[in-house]
Amino acid sequence: MSLQLIDAVQGALKADAELMSLLKLTPSAPSAEVVKRFTKGMEPEITVSKDTVPHICQYVMPGRFAANPLVFEGKFCIDFYGKTAYEAKLLFERSFKLLHERRLIAQGFASYLCVLTYDADFATGIQGAKGYKAIYDVDYLRMN
Repeated sequence: MSLQLIDAVQGALKADAELMSLLKLTPSAPSAEVVKRFTKGMEPEITVSKDTVPHICQYVMPGRFAANPLVFEGKFCIDFYGKTAYEAKLLFERSFKLLHERRLIAQGFASYLCVLTYDADFATGIQGAKGYKAIYDVDYLRMN
């Protein structure tokens, strides 16, 4: 289920032309170009440097089953990398408009509303790359 959640998050982000333009892509960009800007997981497939940003990493965080065992109370995190703190924050702000208090829907997956629970900048330790982190709560039905 966590992979379906991340697929739904990435689908919502990739469908937005404004966010894709901030990433220097188009919504119809080929997969080979998209993977240079999006990572499904904590660790990017590429080496993040001032030459490879902007970049987004999406991953799940520990969640739990609700009182109803068919509902999973999940969390996901998005790390935004930019050349400047402002660029990373712009990526966050656009994604916030796409995800906060909205449902995620993808093939075989549907969630309840996503709610932003935390956002802040973070130190990347990479010269020429700044970071911004967002954590969302999202409940969804567990599929068997």
